[in-house]
Amino acid sequence: MEKYNPKLSKCRLCDSENIHIYHRDYLGNDIFICNDCGIQFLNPQYTDEHLDDYYSDYTDTLGAEWIEPLTYGHGYYMSIIERYSNPGDMLDFGSGNGILANTAKARGWNVEGYDVDCESTQRVSKEIGLPIYCGDFSSVQWKKQEYDLVTMHQVLEHLKDPKAMLDELLAKLKKGGIIFIAVPNINSFSARLKFFLERIGIRKKRIGRYYDTDHHLFYYTPKVLKKLLSDMGLEILHTTGCHKVRPGQSKIIRFIKKYTWEKLLLGSAFLVVARK
Repeated sequence: MEKYNPKLSKCRLCDSENIHIYHRDYLGNDIFICNDCGIQFLNPQYTDEHLDDYYSDYTDTLGAEWIEPLTYGHGYYMSIIERYSNPGDMLDFGSGNGILANTAKARGWNVEGYDVDCESTQRVSKEIGLPIYCGDFSSVQWKKQEYDLVTMHQVLEHLKDPKAMLDELLAKLKKGGIIFIAVPNINSFSARLKFFLERIGIRKKRIGRYYDTDHHLFYYTPKVLKKLLSDMGLEILHTTGCHKVRPGQSKIIRFIKKYTWEKLLLGSAFLVVARK
């Protein structure tokens, strides 16, 4: 089984050929950057066969102690979305463990989900009582032709052709509908510091581990993602850091993170809300 596709000669977000190697991680993977749109990406990228094999053994290892913090965090995301949209029809693309979909359901949204693996989607669908589709996205028999909201929580970084997938999802979004996207932030304080220390030769172990190149293929900054969505004709409504909480965290710590570190977009992930 081949592990890599042929090396990309142009950017998959903006089609520019003005790309060059930016970093190399401890696994020997090359990270390129596009000088025109600023996106960083794995190059060459993995074959579909390699990714299918990787995700066949990829399991959600979060224990029961994570249910409360994840539900709390996803409730915060939905509260941001609801500043711009009343509850309606929602498509959760990359629904994973179903916590975001279930949180939205409890807030009055009519939710359908989608994920690649059929075995896990059937299990999650039964657990939360919501329809979750799987398999080839273009072949799904959707109950709705259009949705008021499309959510992508920690998904876009995994896609081999993110712009093409966004085009498909936007075609399913009503005019005036909302799209919510949350991704890792390669411009976080931690990532920038580690990159600097690697470039000057101080940090020598597990170089570039923060790229997660074993399964992440594209690496976004808030500026890059907002430009991509704007170029696709969307109106940017809101950008902030993801409110990442952990089991046992106090209310004070959650409050401080929510209104300082995350507001400054210094954390490991961020979100964008935009309108079609």
